[in-house]
Amino acid sequence: ARISKDPEPFLAMCRCCSRRLASVASIVLLLCVHAQGNCTNVVVNRSLDITYVPDDTCQATLPEGTWVSHHGCQVSHLEAITIAGPSTLSSLYVGARDLRQASILFVDWLNRKRGGLTVGARRLGMNLAWVDDARRSYQISNATARALRLNNVHFGVAGYSSRLTSYAALQAKADQMVMISAGASRDSIFHDNSYMFGFLPGVESKKHDLYSSIVKIATHVDAVWDSSNSSNEGPCGREGCLSTLRFAEIGSSCRSSLDEVRTQ
Repeated sequence: ARISKDPEPFLAMCRCCSRRLASVASIVLLLCVHAQGNCTNVVVNRSLDITYVPDDTCQATLPEGTWVSHHGCQVSHLEAITIAGPSTLSSLYVGARDLRQASILFVDWLNRKRGGLTVGARRLGMNLAWVDDARRSYQISNATARALRLNNVHFGVAGYSSRLTSYAALQAKADQMVMISAGASRDSIFHDNSYMFGFLPGVESKKHDLYSSIVKIATHVDAVWDSSNSSNEGPCGREGCLSTLRFAEIGSSCRSSLDEVRTQ
């Protein structure tokens, strides 16, 4: 995402995010202490079958040389909340890269400009850590497990895409670790999982808002044309824009119709 030369919109977003994080931070610090020695790994094989495997060592298996990235609080007097999770580090995945860069910008602003978060009587900075998921469904859960079990991790952050986050969410639930997501909008990820917290609206509501906007524009065009050019054919033909609207989705299981949008 491109950042405007005017910093105010970005700072406003940062202030909003910091208020939200502050409101949940005290709960997170209580909920997200991981008990070592009693772990469950969510294992996804190459056929995408899922199994839950007890792991007394709490060491999820990853390929040798898997990348790990840290971005730390550089304000020496601050204690730090540590957020960790999976991300695509070993290959260029633009969505994952942009999400990391936005997180780094926010954390640098929070630690250096704002002086950290106030939680109760304490002032806390923030650290970030990522473990490479290689953009693979069968590596994402183990990368999530490894990230959440790093030293002093307080809560998790999901990577980019609903597909990968759906597996990361299962591991966060197995580890009983609160995880935030800013890169997934599939509704099913958050159903029956009280450990997941999402910043994006659900994909179905986004679709509905998009289609509703198109319908409103078509209705407006028809109304304006009818009032000023009643004897002439409109820009969408004699039947009008609204009645001629059609849509289709590629690779979607959506079952809604334009008629449903029209009536709401």
